[in-house]
Amino acid sequence: MKTTTQAAKPNWLKAILQLKCANCRQGNVFRKPLRMYEECPHCGIHFEREDGYFMMAVFVGYVMSFFIVVPALAVLYWTIRPSIWGYLIGATVALLLAAPLIFHYARVVWMYIDQLLDPRREDEL
Repeated sequence: MKTTTQAAKPNWLKAILQLKCANCRQGNVFRKPLRMYEECPHCGIHFEREDGYFMMAVFVGYVMSFFIVVPALAVLYWTIRPSIWGYLIGATVALLLAAPLIFHYARVVWMYIDQLLDPRREDEL
């Protein structure tokens, strides 16, 4: 385990937007696109608390995709009013373009929700 200084943690919203660790809010969660660190490079906390830990991130991603598809469909409706196939293609394109962001942010948001609801004990750090 790495030692950390007792400096004030950065703002949680800024840390989420920068894809930082939910525990220390300083270490990066992702090593490179679509590849997570197993442990925080700053505080050393293991990200996956248990097998299947990120299954709840799938639900978070589902909610995020809703907030991407609905506005995209609304824009299509108010601008060009395509056929049903146009709506389907528009929603698909919006989701394909947003998929990498949804993947990253769904995992990080889930880690922050989990940290809020079930904070890590000292022996877990």
